[in-house]
Amino acid sequence: MTFKALPHPLSPPQRLALGEAGILYQPPTLRSPNPADGILRFGLIADPQYADADPDLENNLYYRHGLHKLSSAISTLNDLPLDFVATLGDLVDRHWSGYSELLPRYDALRHPHAAIIGNHDAQVISEHLATFTPPLGLPKSYYHFRLSGYRFLVIDGNDISLYCNAGNGDDLQQARAQLDELLAQQQPQAQRWNGAVGEQQLAWIEQNLQQAQALGETVIVFGHYPLAPLKKHILWNGEAVADLLCRYQVRAYFAGHDHRGGYYRCENTDFITLKGMLDGPDNVPFAVAELSGTRLTIVGFGGEISRILPLNHREQPQEADSESRL
Repeated sequence: MTFKALPHPLSPPQRLALGEAGILYQPPTLRSPNPADGILRFGLIADPQYADADPDLENNLYYRHGLHKLSSAISTLNDLPLDFVATLGDLVDRHWSGYSELLPRYDALRHPHAAIIGNHDAQVISEHLATFTPPLGLPKSYYHFRLSGYRFLVIDGNDISLYCNAGNGDDLQQARAQLDELLAQQQPQAQRWNGAVGEQQLAWIEQNLQQAQALGETVIVFGHYPLAPLKKHILWNGEAVADLLCRYQVRAYFAGHDHRGGYYRCENTDFITLKGMLDGPDNVPFAVAELSGTRLTIVGFGGEISRILPLNHREQPQEADSESRL
């Protein structure tokens, strides 16, 4: 059983239309198949959400600050011994031009980069691609990469969403039907700014989990939308995806989207939501994850919570008393 790392590569017209922003849809090129000291470390950033827009003071959202906040986080991450960095979605907030201002900050990142597409990214990209004739569909951005006994899955929560356009076939109609059903059931995640993983992607996820299990690989999953517990920010079908990950004993799932952050454990799977970088004029939350043996350690910076997460669910996860440094 084999899979392409990127099941849905950009078409030539999509690649041309997206230009430098097309890098978001490429798996990271890792420097080495093995961590230098045998300990796997990766950086985590969530929701810079840059826009050339005045702050929303009522909701404590500072859009223009995303540029210097991101530069500050990247400067710190560059000085750490990391295997890669993952941005968990919402690089930009509302304007296509935001990419041309934000991406140069990522050019300064000296580590391989995995970027997950958030709901704001999807809306901006989809609206841009819809201006072409014929309309170019929002790309499917899910893929996997492997490193030293670990398999990393990047999933796409905008697969079925209201951000799809006419170039995505019947995906938009499916999204409206799913949202209507969730609204009828009065589910908290029935929000227009959420999305779902489609049936084809669900099958791809399970096939990867089966292959990883057969090879004895530890699986880490990245997505934009939280999956658990049941709250208004989770993926429309977050419960089903969470159940799938727990069934195959995925080690951890990392998400953004809910700027407050959060933590939840189901059996031996940790669900970690990073705080949003957008919030507040000065806070620059980000984290480094470290996997050593059966222990997952989250080292928080800028207000992000540090955690010590043992594999065995009978051991209690711990929050660090203060911000840690590697």
